[in-house]
Amino acid sequence: MIVIFFILGTFASIVGAVAPGASNLAVIKTTVNENISQALKIGYGAGIGEVLLAFLALCFGVAVQDFFVTNRWVQFVLVFVLIIVGILLMRSKPKAVKEHSSAYSSKYVTGFLLGVVNPPVLIYWVVVFSFLHKSYSISNMSAAPILILFFIGVFLGKVVTLYGYGKLGYLIQNKKSNFKCFVNRLVGVILIVIGVLQAIKLFFF
Repeated sequence: MIVIFFILGTFASIVGAVAPGASNLAVIKTTVNENISQALKIGYGAGIGEVLLAFLALCFGVAVQDFFVTNRWVQFVLVFVLIIVGILLMRSKPKAVKEHSSAYSSKYVTGFLLGVVNPPVLIYWVVVFSFLHKSYSISNMSAAPILILFFIGVFLGKVVTLYGYGKLGYLIQNKKSNFKCFVNRLVGVILIVIGVLQAIKLFFF
């Protein structure tokens, strides 16, 4: 019966990750500019970040909600980062793919940071655990096998979803360079739009 918690973790992670976000867009961009193997490194890092957010939400759910409500500066920092990254992507040009990267682990770190520096996802997991606590009695006091299976499901769900985004990028990987430039600009525009919408929400709601 405890396998159901693995399924719940996987399903909840897929639902949370399927909407376009920074890590999803980074996976597409990396697949287009490099290859899907490099993009998967971002996916693995983001998967670990997702597990960390889910763990924090499980242990400090109410405190997390109160923190983001009372410390609006954190949300403004997130908006600022999204807009700046978006602008940089719009101004960037496709680079030739290097066969040997001198920073082998950098994409893991990038994926982790994109996955973990994501307050909306943290709130999402707070809501998920609030629901699961009522329906399945899962909490930070649950048995270790239950929590381990759940978090393995969270990691797998995130990686599988990002792999799907990577396959989308793979479909356009061999297109000409000006199309790659278009993808970079599209990703940048999406990030800027997300940042602007978050700013509007902060100022007017």
